[in-house]
Amino acid sequence: MINTFQRETVEFQPVSLAANGAPVLDGVEFSIVLEGRRPDTWIPAVTLSGKLGFMVQGKGPGAYRVWARITANPETPVIDCGIFRVI
Repeated sequence: MINTFQRETVEFQPVSLAANGAPVLDGVEFSIVLEGRRPDTWIPAVTLSGKLGFMVQGKGPGAYRVWARITANPETPVIDCGIFRVI
């Protein structure tokens, strides 16, 4: 099931990430793009109540894919984190 939000929504969405089997809690950026597009602009992750994630806000109607990039690693993995929809 895809999370669906009203376009007026401002809401934190937590994302669980791991690198080499260990949880990642810092050094993360997100790219939130319309479905079918590749990541381009990266924004810093938000931490709320000890959880890492991003804010859903300011998006027009459509399906959006979320990409994470872990920059606090010797490598820079890019991870597909799934889709949400704005109506």
